[in-house]
Amino acid sequence: MTISRTARAVAAAAALTLTALAMTSPAHASAQRATDPFVGAPTVGACSTMTPKQAAAQSDHSAAVDCTQAHTAVVAGVVKLPARLKWSTATVNTLFAVVAEKCAPKVDAVLGRDTATRDTSAYEYFWFMPTKNQRANGARWLSCSVVLVRGAAFANLPTSTTPFLPAGALPDNVARCLTKGAILTTCKSRHVWRATGTFAVAGKYPGAKVLNKKATRKCQSRVTSPAYRWTYRDKTTWNLHHDHVVVCYSKTAR
Repeated sequence: MTISRTARAVAAAAALTLTALAMTSPAHASAQRATDPFVGAPTVGACSTMTPKQAAAQSDHSAAVDCTQAHTAVVAGVVKLPARLKWSTATVNTLFAVVAEKCAPKVDAVLGRDTATRDTSAYEYFWFMPTKNQRANGARWLSCSVVLVRGAAFANLPTSTTPFLPAGALPDNVARCLTKGAILTTCKSRHVWRATGTFAVAGKYPGAKVLNKKATRKCQSRVTSPAYRWTYRDKTTWNLHHDHVVVCYSKTAR
């Protein structure tokens, strides 16, 4: 199974996909001059009560709240659209390539730890583009926000102090598990599969067939149950964000 952030569907907002994720600016947007390429861009570190439905939208319309209050998302980064790209012709995949290369590392900095640890947490990120009105006024930015996925919902973020991930074994309220339907969730929530090990594959994305074959063999020593599952990142994230981790999941009794 793979993890992908290119889709803009609610299912992708809260799920891992099996193979073997208005005219007004966001409430937390900063005031900028209309000619500024960052007009309407959110402030890095701003918090909001984002929902999965809002996360699946093209632009961020989640309600801003003070980070001392309950919140489900925090802006991890804002990056400028490369000069070679135009909103009128850029595809979703082209824009996501920019996010994977430029904004995803900012997510890494917010979460902390190493790639394997981040990939065994229930933290994910979603990315956004300016609204149509903002683009018409010169906006050329993309943003990415961190959320904690809990099945079909987002859990309140337990912290806004970076880095998010604590030292040592990840606690159940942020550790990665999967539901019966292979939907990402925290291990504190009802689940059937728990991330119990990882391994990395060097080089460019080798394709699902190769990765599934490797996972079938290597996950055996990284799980505690006869039946097991695995996840890995999409091709764009693999090649541009350099996340080459395969996560193995053991079946649990919970």
